[in-house]
Amino acid sequence: MPPQPITLLAYGSLAELYQHYIRELVEASPIASICGCRIHCYEHHFVHMVKLFGPEHTRLEFPEERHRILEETVGFGTYEHEERRSVRLLMAIETMRFPDFVVRTPNLATADRAFIKEFACSQYPYMVVLVRREKSILTLCTAQPTRRRNMKQWMAGEILFPKTPQPPLEVAV
Repeated sequence: MPPQPITLLAYGSLAELYQHYIRELVEASPIASICGCRIHCYEHHFVHMVKLFGPEHTRLEFPEERHRILEETVGFGTYEHEERRSVRLLMAIETMRFPDFVVRTPNLATADRAFIKEFACSQYPYMVVLVRREKSILTLCTAQPTRRRNMKQWMAGEILFPKTPQPPLEVAV
């Protein structure tokens, strides 16, 4: 299948980015995937999806930060985030819904599987969405745009989807 075109998300503030996340992921949860999985997305995953940090690069506890996030209606204040993840938020949703591959790779620490999709982007052509199993449900962990040269590590492991043999990805060694 040819790579999907990319759609970048535009936002002007932390509150606006958070509202996009809520509308596109939390309110649409669980996300139904063509591989048969249903992925639950919760508010607190926002800090992982955009790699949000507080002042002096401190890690955040979401329940305490929610009201402050909503107050940042102009810019990001003292917060930092990873823009390459944030602008590709819609690509993460597309990856969960229509993955090219779902892989259980040995390098996953807290996640159970990686949903992978190729996009028509020269810099970060792949989106990798990490999902964990919590009892009987799958929940979102995080997502990251990935360069072609890093795909070998993501494809090493048990391919859960598609079940039929596929030609190997062309990955840089």
